Amino acid sequence: MKELSKKFFGACGEILLISFAILVVATAVHAESYQTLYPCLIDLSEWTGEEPTGMNMNMSGMVMINSTRTYSKGNKKLTAMIIKANQAVGMGDMQGSGMHMESPEVNINIKTINGFQVQTVYDKEENSGAVTVFLTSKQTGGAFFTLSYAGISESEALGLAKKFDWKKIKSKAQSLR
Repeated sequence: MKELSKKFFGACGEILLISFAILVVATAVHAESYQTLYPCLIDLSEWTGEEPTGMNMNMSGMVMINSTRTYSKGNKKLTAMIIKANQAVGMGDMQGSGMHMESPEVNINIKTINGFQVQTVYDKEENSGAVTVFLTSKQTGGAFFTLSYAGISESEALGLAKKFDWKKIKSKAQSLR
């Protein structure tokens, strides 16, 4: 009996050890997925960039990966964010391009830039807004890059957003599972 329990524990122990190793590796791979996007969050000349942060979320079958980096230059602020999700996200499949809406408070534009659908929103009173680049469609899992900003003009924000390599971000986002 003693020999049988030793064999059983040994076999179970090996299975538990292997299972634990697989779990650790799977967790490490999963934990690294948001870090895969960090190289896309570039340094911007004359701006101070914080260390990137990120997260992986899995909730009821919805998987989301998010990497973020904040920048400052005096009282000016930027936040660059890449989001990849297996569900449809945002307005990535907007029909067409060329929409423009302006009011005394806000400018909103949807246009195609370098082959990507881009939405810009600018709050005139706050001198802030966001540039959102839709990288993939809901058929391939939604992914987008957003540069939110405060203290700079709409055109300056768009110029800064263009410094990020949208094709590289798209490729990295598509490689994530």
